[in-house]
Amino acid sequence: MSKHEQIAYNYSRIPSELWDLVVKNLPRDDQRQCLSVSRLFRDHARPLVFSRVTVQIGMWRVEDQEDGFIAEDVAFMVECNAMYTEMLQYIAGDAKFAKFVKEFSVFAHTQGYCEPDDDIEDEAETDRRVFIFEQGSHEVLPAHIIEALEVLPHLRSFRWYGTSPPLTSSVLDVLARTCGPTLAELSISVLDPDDSDSEDASQYLAQFKNLQTLSLAGESRQFPLYHRDENVEPQLTALAKNAPDTLRYLSVWRDAVWASPPSVFSGLHELSLQDPNSFESFGSVLEQCSQLRTLNILATDSESGPQLTTAFEAAPRALPHLVSFKLICSPSVHGYHPASVDNPDPIITFLQGKTGMRRVDLALNEPFANMDAYTRFLGIFTALPRLEVVGLQLQGKNFTREHMTLLDERLPLGLSALLITWNFQVFAGVSIEDWIAMLKRRVSLGYVHVLDQAGNLDLRPPLLKDHPPATELLGYGSRLSGIERDATTGKWTFAPLWEDTTMSFRTVEDFGCEDWEWLLRYHDGHGLRAYYVRVVVTASLAHPGLAAEFLHPFFYRSEIKEKEY
Repeated sequence: MSKHEQIAYNYSRIPSELWDLVVKNLPRDDQRQCLSVSRLFRDHARPLVFSRVTVQIGMWRVEDQEDGFIAEDVAFMVECNAMYTEMLQYIAGDAKFAKFVKEFSVFAHTQGYCEPDDDIEDEAETDRRVFIFEQGSHEVLPAHIIEALEVLPHLRSFRWYGTSPPLTSSVLDVLARTCGPTLAELSISVLDPDDSDSEDASQYLAQFKNLQTLSLAGESRQFPLYHRDENVEPQLTALAKNAPDTLRYLSVWRDAVWASPPSVFSGLHELSLQDPNSFESFGSVLEQCSQLRTLNILATDSESGPQLTTAFEAAPRALPHLVSFKLICSPSVHGYHPASVDNPDPIITFLQGKTGMRRVDLALNEPFANMDAYTRFLGIFTALPRLEVVGLQLQGKNFTREHMTLLDERLPLGLSALLITWNFQVFAGVSIEDWIAMLKRRVSLGYVHVLDQAGNLDLRPPLLKDHPPATELLGYGSRLSGIERDATTGKWTFAPLWEDTTMSFRTVEDFGCEDWEWLLRYHDGHGLRAYYVRVVVTASLAHPGLAAEFLHPFFYRSEIKEKEY
């Protein structure tokens, strides 16, 4: 008898609960592959793969791409509209499948115009495609979205990014009726200004009995808004005023946040302030947020810095349970009078008393006046023994060996992620090798990113060759990719760069780590490319994962060979 006799095994005898755990812990791409393996794997993978549904209307582009659609773009988007229409119809018609859906996201960004295309001489054909696309985007797809939402009783998260087409009150109405008791997360921007019912949209919030996360234009991926539309802030203010007391996470754009009831602030675990015009009411919020664990602040107005420091100076012991703190002073959207903090001492004092702090990200937009100021700033990190995730802005004229030595002494050795917003113009006695040696002493460092405003600190190539043992992800400006060993040579290589759309949205799922997503949040003004919704890239540059991410079971049926094990 052979020593290696093959033994047949009936895999169906393995408990179903064990297979659920196996498939649940696979990467998302591998979960999708399971749909085509067998009936057994398909049954375990379907609830996971299709728990998240995304509808993309139009396409994003980066700032430096040309304006205007081209005919090829429109043809591609017409095809995508047809695919999403079929997917939504499938959900609406299959009650069993609809129960899988837990998260529903819409990316709405169809603004733009169609430029002449020299390859297509028939202008009438181009016009026909544009008409089909616009009708599908603004009429057909939104109607099918509502039909699909009608049959999603287990939906827990709904997100609508973008404003073209804008969110309507009818979407909120169907959400309230269908999943009012189950919806835990709602992320929206501005409602349709032409919707006569949008003024009363705040009434729907009271119907979400278990809502825990609310974002009102509180994420950069929801922009641009109609900044000059006088209806935007009143809409958001009315929604914030009617926010339910069940909230634990709140993120709001501009001054609408100050309208939230004190009872909401008192129960929050995370508060994100997205570019308020004024922080005069911030002091009272510090007093009310007694349970807060995470505070994220993006400030762009020149008056923000003094107002913030005044509030922190008046309440140095506020927020005793804080474990994450982010303060980003960024250039304003108009490019003048940016926010900055020229006296960080009140913020330093406020943070030094938070011994449970795990994450700190500070970009105060102010050069260090001298070595004493630099030393006081870095003193924050020595007072926080549990610190694991750090973002810091370093800017000045000359970065010397004394600066490097102090940075190495003060940064915690247990860091798992580090973001440096860099703007020192000259190195004086400091080499790239010194940077690598400093980073390698942080053996748990999994993610390193440099936003290099001076253009002289690209650490990705040397870190690829010589990095801490835990390093998985390296970033420089808008370039971000993982690292992996080449199977043939054994040498470290860069994985494919993240695509423009991925860099724009930067979800937790993209990073695979909530800490890493949090660290890069709000840094779009510090060296990342700017993203808009006006136009799209060509079909050949479209996200290669688009079809795989959003196909529904209909597209898999012909590929699966049903097997019994």
